[in-house]
Amino acid sequence: MIYAYFRANGKTEKLLVDWGTLPALAIQHYYMNGDIRKSIAPAGTEEVEMIIYPNTVSYFEKEWSIYGTNDKDMSRSFIVSSNNKNYILPLIEVVRSILAPNRFLLYRLFETNSFPQHFIEQYEANKIHLDFSSLYHRKYTKDNFLYQLVWLLSNQDLRRVFENVAYTFINTGIVKFDWLFTKPITIKAIVKPSSNGGTILRITNVKNKQIPYGEVSFSHPEIVQTEKSGEAKKYTLHTQSNNGSQQNELTLDEEVEGTMDNFDLIEMDNQVHEYVKLPKVTKIRRNSNKQRDFEDENTKRHFIDDKGRRATSDVGGNKVARGLENKSLYDIQVQGELGEFIKVLKVLENYPEVQSINVIQGSLKEFSDAKRFAYLSDGVTERKYVIAEIKLFPHKEICVIEIEREDRAISTLIYILNNHQYKTFIYRRIFKGVIKASGTWNRNELNFKV
Repeated sequence: MIYAYFRANGKTEKLLVDWGTLPALAIQHYYMNGDIRKSIAPAGTEEVEMIIYPNTVSYFEKEWSIYGTNDKDMSRSFIVSSNNKNYILPLIEVVRSILAPNRFLLYRLFETNSFPQHFIEQYEANKIHLDFSSLYHRKYTKDNFLYQLVWLLSNQDLRRVFENVAYTFINTGIVKFDWLFTKPITIKAIVKPSSNGGTILRITNVKNKQIPYGEVSFSHPEIVQTEKSGEAKKYTLHTQSNNGSQQNELTLDEEVEGTMDNFDLIEMDNQVHEYVKLPKVTKIRRNSNKQRDFEDENTKRHFIDDKGRRATSDVGGNKVARGLENKSLYDIQVQGELGEFIKVLKVLENYPEVQSINVIQGSLKEFSDAKRFAYLSDGVTERKYVIAEIKLFPHKEICVIEIEREDRAISTLIYILNNHQYKTFIYRRIFKGVIKASGTWNRNELNFKV
């Protein structure tokens, strides 16, 4: 989460906003009627194109007072020289427009070595292939997102800066990095001019970006060959109203969390990224998926009373504030046994006794690099886990831990969470114990105090 300051009618308001909205925010720009999808440049600014050379950049810090408040903070910027003029380039604007111009990259910025959880890179002559996992949202397979990702991965200086941000932040609590880019970067920017240059308020265009491959291919679990099947559906989900009848109409409600999935597409429209030459993009579909079109007596029918309310705000709401490792239940995309577990949680979330469900997802490799159990039987695929933190009324919280079984008989573990302060330590202790015991819950390992 970050603080954003908005000023209207002579008053400055401090708002706590999701870090993922950063691409839609612009320094000293105007917004109309609370709509942050489009920013309006202030009067007296101009658009300037410049080439930033590595040897013309220096780091700069200055204490900053927020106008209209008593708040103070440290302004972190780069001083860049172009055409015999000096410009102040805020570090946060480099993050917003160069390093991480979309939500996926913004969230990865604070995670160490997290790319392998989302995709595996394979390189050939003049080609890169990305094999995405279910953790990578399908919407990010659109060409614009792929170009930005491959540009970052294939330019080692950019990637090094990106990956070092997490280490610095974890150790210092500060978003800070050195200008280690070895190649010139051409930008167009909205500049507030001064006598010897000016301040860059917003980068509108990053130009001349080079991807050193002629082809980008990718695969994703949700992109599969589909074939008709004569089999009946295994389960169906139905919505119903309070009187038990089927619910068809949807009501937009500003108080409800969650909505549309295309906010990132709006963010991408706020910036232009130009490439010297665009590579060919090839979508590789995985093995066929059966399409079941009818129900029979064995089909399980789940009825969800969602009251037909849909939010007008972005996905997440106040759930995002609970931490980067937590994910909204409806953001989780997993297949197989854990996928069935998530479906059960979605049904459970609608029970009146349940206040909320937050989910933490990952692989056992996070807790052991050597033990065989951290991988499935093929010795390559990481064994995944899901932690569901379920808040119940009144004031009770339990954790349900599910581990990918494959051919093993691993029980579901239900843990009563009394001490939130040490929950990360508790989870690590639990997972290291089950890995050590090769998939069994050891009572002695679980019986500990913090």
